[in-house]
Amino acid sequence: MAPAKAKKFEEEMNDLEQIVSRIDSGELSLEDSIEAFERGVALVRSLNQKLDDIERKVEVLVKSAQGDLKSVPYESPAGESTNQSGEDSSISHTDKDDDIPF
Repeated sequence: MAPAKAKKFEEEMNDLEQIVSRIDSGELSLEDSIEAFERGVALVRSLNQKLDDIERKVEVLVKSAQGDLKSVPYESPAGESTNQSGEDSSISHTDKDDDIPF
């Protein structure tokens, strides 16, 4: 038997929403509610892992002072860098509008 194909993020999110709806409906027995809750927790963990993986893949191209393009780790809106190496990922933005390559 072939291994199960990993579900896409959207499919897992839909599954989680259905589980939450079933639990909220109050129609499940206690045992079924606990089973659904356990499945929901597993989905949340999987979704979080997928988001972490995607965040690591996102990179921003920044033009350095010498005009070279370099790859810099994505920085989350909260200001937390996803740089796993511990290096300083702060970027000085001293470029002028006419230096923007796009």
